[in-house]
Amino acid sequence: MSFTNRQANVILLTVVSLLCCTTISTPAHANFLTKAEEATDFIQSNFYVSSERRYHPDVPMDPKKLPWDFMWGNGVIFSDLAIGAKYDPGKYKGPLYEFASSLESNYWDPACPVPGFNAYCSGPNGTDKYYDDNEWMVRDYLEAYSATNDSRFLGMARSTQKFVLSGWDDVLGGGIYWRLNHKEKNTCSNAPAAAAALELARLGGDKDQVAWAEKIRAWTTKNFQAPDGLYYDGMDLDGTIVRHEFTYNTALMIITEGEFYQLRHKKADLKEMRRLADGALAAWEDPSNGSLHKTEDSPLFVQYLCEALLRTYDITHDVKYLDAVRGEAAYAYRSEHDPQGGYWEKWTGKVHDSPETKTLIINASAARIFWLLVPYTDDSEPEVERH
Repeated sequence: MSFTNRQANVILLTVVSLLCCTTISTPAHANFLTKAEEATDFIQSNFYVSSERRYHPDVPMDPKKLPWDFMWGNGVIFSDLAIGAKYDPGKYKGPLYEFASSLESNYWDPACPVPGFNAYCSGPNGTDKYYDDNEWMVRDYLEAYSATNDSRFLGMARSTQKFVLSGWDDVLGGGIYWRLNHKEKNTCSNAPAAAAALELARLGGDKDQVAWAEKIRAWTTKNFQAPDGLYYDGMDLDGTIVRHEFTYNTALMIITEGEFYQLRHKKADLKEMRRLADGALAAWEDPSNGSLHKTEDSPLFVQYLCEALLRTYDITHDVKYLDAVRGEAAYAYRSEHDPQGGYWEKWTGKVHDSPETKTLIINASAARIFWLLVPYTDDSEPEVERH
């Protein structure tokens, strides 16, 4: 049988078609996963000191500064390791457990009347304690529990939440203080507490936490919600409102509304979640570069808005919320990623001078944006039918 040009063309088209299908069937999350691992591995190689099981706050290190990072930065990298342990336990589960032991040895204060995490690794009755630092850790422990199903992490989440709730009193009609010095109450020390309470109820069955979440949400909304629906930063004890609107304050209220909706399926909760998410997009999405950095210059706060928008997408299936986070991730890698490794401190879209100091908390926040996006398709991949 002769081999005609027509047969050759048919074979060629078949091969091309198969190659296209193979390319399209590549795991949709591969790009986000690669970027998440790249960012996390940069942190592990440059900030982590294995002999001390702790992280430096910045590189290159300033010898005049404290050598180890504070609790907020620790919490963000702990979250990265927890999510990493879900997707690649062989690589990240060991570091997660090692760092968990370090935090509990070096930062947890069992001598406090209600034990909690110190701001710095100074031992029992040491440095001041921030309620919001501890609230992030409740949520981070629950992330680790979800990834490993290890009750150790659930137990630590519960213990840490006890410290968080000890910060509530009737001054100003309620609310949780920002820190132990009791000079102000803030959205950042209340919204995460409400979200954490509902996550404890959902993941751990702690139904008593729902009442706490309702009380905290009501007080926070009454005192801090602005006319545009977004949330002010906080209030001094004389009642003076700090009116700046940070992304993460509204973000945690979006997450709280979503948790309430998933708990009881009330349309009012979903409506408020969408109203806040839409308000956040209007306030912070930057059409000039596709980012969520219209008013802020780092991912430190914006990573929480990314989480909130992804939660909104998961519930509503409205792709604009997912696209907004994809836009932030694309901007981050395009404009704020150092080709030599890591992410810059200030996210302004401008050219950076190298070498420039890089910090743990910013790099961990950048990594978390990519980790949160792993279950979703990358914005560089077309939405096409997969064979």
